[in-house]
Amino acid sequence: MPRTSHPILGFEITLDRTSNITLDKQIAEAVRRAVQTGALMPGDLVTPIRQLAQYLNVARATVDAAYAELIAEGLLFSVRGRGTFVSSSHVCRKTSAAAPPAASAVQKPIADSTAVCVSALGYLMPQKNIPLAIVSTSADVSPRDFQAYFQRAAKKHLLDQVYDHPCGLPALREAIARIASRLRNVQCRPEQVVVTSGSQLGLMMAMMTLLNPGDRVCIENPAYPLLRAAGFLRGIDPVYAPVDAEGLDIEAAKELCPNPRAIFLTPSNQCPLGVVMSMKRRRAILDWAQVSGAWVVEDDYDSELRYEGNLPFPALYGMDHGANVIYVGTFSKMLFPGLRLGYLIVPEHLVESFAGMRLILDRQSHSIAQHAVAEYIQDGFYEAHVRKMRQIFDTRYHEIRELVERDWGDWGCFISGAQGMHVTFRFHNQAIDDKAVFEACLEQGVETRYLSSFYAPGSSQAMRGLVLGFGFFNREQMLSAVSRIGFVLRHRFAEFGPA
Repeated sequence: MPRTSHPILGFEITLDRTSNITLDKQIAEAVRRAVQTGALMPGDLVTPIRQLAQYLNVARATVDAAYAELIAEGLLFSVRGRGTFVSSSHVCRKTSAAAPPAASAVQKPIADSTAVCVSALGYLMPQKNIPLAIVSTSADVSPRDFQAYFQRAAKKHLLDQVYDHPCGLPALREAIARIASRLRNVQCRPEQVVVTSGSQLGLMMAMMTLLNPGDRVCIENPAYPLLRAAGFLRGIDPVYAPVDAEGLDIEAAKELCPNPRAIFLTPSNQCPLGVVMSMKRRRAILDWAQVSGAWVVEDDYDSELRYEGNLPFPALYGMDHGANVIYVGTFSKMLFPGLRLGYLIVPEHLVESFAGMRLILDRQSHSIAQHAVAEYIQDGFYEAHVRKMRQIFDTRYHEIRELVERDWGDWGCFISGAQGMHVTFRFHNQAIDDKAVFEACLEQGVETRYLSSFYAPGSSQAMRGLVLGFGFFNREQMLSAVSRIGFVLRHRFAEFGPA
């Protein structure tokens, strides 16, 4: 089938009227060369005879003869009433003239940080949407009624798309302030909300706004790998403090980093251990921040998802009375990652600083998505959807624990609590190479995360285990994946198993 139309000549034809080669042969050779170099592709409409004759100032019969020769060769074909096209059976070959310029012999310097950017494409890319990955929404859990809101927003606002305020649409900022208060006990004014393109941008903005290169920053160990990468790009001096059953070990953190410029935490669902920071530790963190002058950056991912009848602990931001906390939230888990919508809630005196940083880094978020989410929240559907997700994920949380404990539970133990969208399993035999287990499972079509990858490189505290996502897979999918992991462990790593 014809592919594209080229009413204007897309390649060069230079005719030599003094040559012994006839003009029709010269035109045919120019078209032939254009096909060989890729200037014309299979299915392309070549310039009509009348138009090309006028352009070249030759008789129509001359162009007609050139095209007839190429049709006879099979290079072109003609469709009555539609025109002449490049044959789809012809294989185009790029000639040396179309080759890219050779690389410079001189190695030009680039930023040191580009090394981590390149490596991120290997170990920080999103997982494949297969069990047991921590991935995007599945059809049976996704908010199907949201589609109508998005379509309505597109129909209503598509032609109104302009540059908006970098902090986001007022309606969405107001809606976020309301659900943050109702669901997380975060009391704020809508003006304190800064809409972002996901939580990763929020973390990066906090790094850029609050910190200078070389600042000492306390980070949990283990921690969210993309947070470590963001810190490297900013050039901070990270100090990795251990996590115990109550969350960040504050005494160890104080000893390692007495006066940090900032403390980055996941208190509601420690990433990846799943520990919920105790109320005692939360108060101690806020006291430490007040005395030391440190900022606390609270990544509250998965915060709404607590199971077994437990209500979520209040956010650190809601307990803070000294304007010490920057709150990072996201809609990626509750709605869709592809929306690229998250948010920051910041102290009032920092709003302009964060707004300016948002403007410089990423200008603004997608306006239609903002309109849709704002209306979805305002109509009460968001909170209803969260309640539905809690019920479904509560069941799946217990299912995956049951399946693992029945199949290979004697290989280790769960160390994560009843919240979030993943469980963390620690191997009893810490001599096992959990990365090798991860890779072997991947060969069997099972996606996991290996626990040691969340620790700072070279950390002596690193535990070996697997991080298993359960939020978006049904029981049959989880059963199959758990069985395959058991097969891998028993057949590939038997020497590290139970006696």
